[in-house]
Amino acid sequence: MTSKFTSSLFLGALALSTATLFSCGNGNSESKNRIRVGGEGKIRVMPDQVTLTINASFSKPKMAEAVRETQATVDTVMHILEKFGKKNEDIKTSSISANKDYQYVGSTYKFVGFQAEQTVDFVLHDLNKFSELTAKLLETKISSISQIQFNHSKADSLLREADLIAYDDALKSANKLANRANVKLGELLFLSNDGSASNTNGYTSGERIDTYNKAFGGQGFKIAPEVIEFKRNITTEFGIK
Repeated sequence: MTSKFTSSLFLGALALSTATLFSCGNGNSESKNRIRVGGEGKIRVMPDQVTLTINASFSKPKMAEAVRETQATVDTVMHILEKFGKKNEDIKTSSISANKDYQYVGSTYKFVGFQAEQTVDFVLHDLNKFSELTAKLLETKISSISQIQFNHSKADSLLREADLIAYDDALKSANKLANRANVKLGELLFLSNDGSASNTNGYTSGERIDTYNKAFGGQGFKIAPEVIEFKRNITTEFGIK
C-alpha cells in the first residue's frame, strides 16, 4: 500500500515539474525572438512668445477703497495690454480678492486695514516689444511682474516632431543591434510613449519685478531669451528572424 502511494506521488511531482519546465521554455523562446530598444528625440528652438503675470495689490483703511484702487490699476493695465495683444485670446484676469491686512508691529500682529489683490496673465507674441511693454507697465501702480515664462507657439507640433525623431533613433539602434547579432529585424511588436516630455511649458525666468514704490517708471525690463529644448523618449520592441 505504501509503495503504490509513493509511486503515485512521484509521478504527480514529475508531471508538475515537466509542465513547469515547458512553460519556462516557451517564455524564454518568446523573449529570444524579440528586441526592445529605447529612442530619444530632441528639438532646440528659440522661444517666440512670453507670458507675464501682472499683480495689482493695495491696502487701505476701508475695503471699498482698496478694491477701487486695485480695479482702477487693472483697468489701466488692460488698456495698455490691448495695444500689444488680443483681449479675448491673450489676456486673462482673476477675480479681485479682498482680505484683512495685518502687519507685524513690535512683537505682535496688528490689523492695519484691508488688502485687495488682482492678477492679469498676458501672452506677448512679439518678443521685440518686451522692453516697450514692461516700460509702460512700470509707469502704472502695479505691485509686481512675476512668472515671466518663455515658450513657443508651436510647442505641440514640436513635441510630435520629437516623437518621430525618437522613433527613428530607436529603429536605427535596433537595426545596428540586429546586424551585430547577425539576425534580421522583424515587424514592430510594441511602441510606447510614456507621456513624459521636457519643456512642455517652456521655461520660467528667475527674474521678478517688484514695484514697492508704485509707478517708478524708467527703462523697460530686459531679458535675453534662452533656447528651449523639447525632448521625447519612447520604447520600441521588434521581432527578430
